[in-house]
Amino acid sequence: MNLCSSLHRPLLAPLSGARSGPLCLLPVLLVALLGSTLAAPSVAADVDRSLPQPGPSLFDRLLEREADGTPQVPFPFPALLQRVRAQLDGEAPNGGLAIVLIPLGRSLQRHAAGDVDAFRFPRVVAAVTGEPVTNAPAGHLYLKDRLYLAHHERAEALEVISYNEDAGRFEFQLVFDYRAGATPRVVPANRTLCLACHQNAAPIFSRPSWDETSASPPVAARLAATGLDYQGLPWRHGVDVPEAIDAATAAANRLAVAQRLWQEGCALATAQASIDCRAQALLQALRQRLVGGAATIASADVSQRLVEPLLASWQARWPDGLVIPDPQVPNRQPFAGIEGGIAPPTDAELVRYADIPTAFDPLALRPPLEHWRGRDAGDVARFIRLLGELFSRADLALIERALARMPQPRARKIDLTCTLRRIASAMRADLDCAGGPELRLQARIRLDDKRIADGIVDRLELPGSRALTGVALAISAPHAEPSGSSLRFTLATRRGGPVRASTGEAITALRLDGGELGGDAAAWSNAADTVTAGLELVDDLQPLGPAVDALAQANLAGQDDALTAGPARRMALLAPLLRGLGDDVPAPPPAAAPAPPQPADLAQSRTLHWPADLQPFLRQCSQCHAENTAFPPGFLHGDEARVRANLATCAQRMRYRLEMNRLPPAARPKTPMPPPAAAHAAAFLQSPDMAAMRDLLERLLQARGAPGEDVLAHPYTTLAPCRMPTG
Repeated sequence: MNLCSSLHRPLLAPLSGARSGPLCLLPVLLVALLGSTLAAPSVAADVDRSLPQPGPSLFDRLLEREADGTPQVPFPFPALLQRVRAQLDGEAPNGGLAIVLIPLGRSLQRHAAGDVDAFRFPRVVAAVTGEPVTNAPAGHLYLKDRLYLAHHERAEALEVISYNEDAGRFEFQLVFDYRAGATPRVVPANRTLCLACHQNAAPIFSRPSWDETSASPPVAARLAATGLDYQGLPWRHGVDVPEAIDAATAAANRLAVAQRLWQEGCALATAQASIDCRAQALLQALRQRLVGGAATIASADVSQRLVEPLLASWQARWPDGLVIPDPQVPNRQPFAGIEGGIAPPTDAELVRYADIPTAFDPLALRPPLEHWRGRDAGDVARFIRLLGELFSRADLALIERALARMPQPRARKIDLTCTLRRIASAMRADLDCAGGPELRLQARIRLDDKRIADGIVDRLELPGSRALTGVALAISAPHAEPSGSSLRFTLATRRGGPVRASTGEAITALRLDGGELGGDAAAWSNAADTVTAGLELVDDLQPLGPAVDALAQANLAGQDDALTAGPARRMALLAPLLRGLGDDVPAPPPAAAPAPPQPADLAQSRTLHWPADLQPFLRQCSQCHAENTAFPPGFLHGDEARVRANLATCAQRMRYRLEMNRLPPAARPKTPMPPPAAAHAAAFLQSPDMAAMRDLLERLLQARGAPGEDVLAHPYTTLAPCRMPTG
């Protein structure tokens, strides 16, 4: 899976004996056509290893640093996962970390162990699916849906996809020399290569039922048969674990949509209008997250400052709709066709089962999920929901605690008429209240040794709000005697936060007046009393609006840039809001610099003029195949003699892949090269380079007595492998 899935075409495994050589993520997204007389560029020029700009990725921030700034990557892999778990709420399912094994996946690392050892050395994929603890301090790492790790023991490398909050995008990184006794090195991956499969510039995963993973019974049985414990990782599980990774990758891909609407959709005619658009979007997103349901955006002010200008910009920028990308690749059963009692494949047959047909190849172009038209306020509300996902539950708790410390406005009261039925045998009282046709409250009050202990609201319906269930009731005076004519309960969610109506008001208390809860419980009857009740609602979110307005004014004055340009940056938005609410938020420590780009191989950095017959390969293939890597094969690495020898070795498979360009997509047994996602793939079909490359490969095949037509008549897996010499 891709870094985030069993389908992720991750990094490449380095050639044996070339441990320090760079890897590449996923198959190839090749560069745009180069001039026909260009000299062979150095590896550094060919490969996009640009530094993340600006700021470090979450993976960079997770790591501790040496005195000289060198990142310390915990080894072995379980130690790194423990570092991740330390940032999470351990009460979450699976501790907030979903882990699967993928022995026969679609990553470029899948061949690192050799296909026959795939089940002894499976690829491990981990995704953060849990929140931090609710009381995490301001500036905590928010890793949920934002950090994905892949490890292959034989490759001695890690592939990392992690979010860069400052740049508003996912970064693709590699960790080399990840083995005992070595110092792991963190480098940016070749982003262009990664995007060949990660066409959304984000994690990808397969559709259900995730049959490549350790959740699949045939895969799990063969893993168990090895008798290995796989570094003690929790690999025995059901489909709930890959399902959690699937949900995480879906959420990860939504971040880019929110960022695009924030940056481009709210880029309006004036600075004032642009800042107003983003400020209102931020306010509504926070209110919606705090409310926990559908936010109300129907006010005239919100419509004028956000809804109307954003929809007009949306229609102008994306008249055919904003493309929503698909992060899922087709589910693949590695052992399809051998179920139903047929013996599992032999080691020799595993080579064939490891092959990826074009229908399951992450390199294949994926159509978008939809074209989001942006026609009405409902579309703006959907954008607000996406924007709210930038913030963690702990961020919201920080806001709620800051609001609670501020002077509270006067409570609004709603009167109810209730029936109170005392259930002696159950030591409880049932409450059924109404306040008109649209207001209903049903609750249970529990007694402990004749004392009112607590209660629960089974259902609360308020006009214009969604129904609330499972709300905790706590008596204001603990252990109050169940006598007298008035009781007051406070309300709280299961996680301890305030209960809110869709208006944003906090429902702070339930008051009961009249009736008698007293007396000997054993003497209670099932008789019903009529009592009056009241709900108290407080608009404690009111200070949030002025705090956002103050941030907008600071941006207009040039004193802040969180709303001015660039991506929506979580802490750049949250910190000034908390200060505006009276919190003393310390400045964050200086961020560690991201890892430098991988140095170019000195042997490859010479500027060499290649002969004319090799120039087409340079133009079409150098971005992916010029490095000293096994996957994808570095057939353009080295001097002219070595490159020609490499082409001869790879000629059968290269000829086969080129021929796929001549077939309609449905008829292709393998994905063509260049891959369809390459920027120049369409132009390549009309380019003279295609014919020139076919001619040279045909001559090489003829010289070995295997003409191209014979090659195309054989299954791809039977062709000579494209393996480069080591060193």
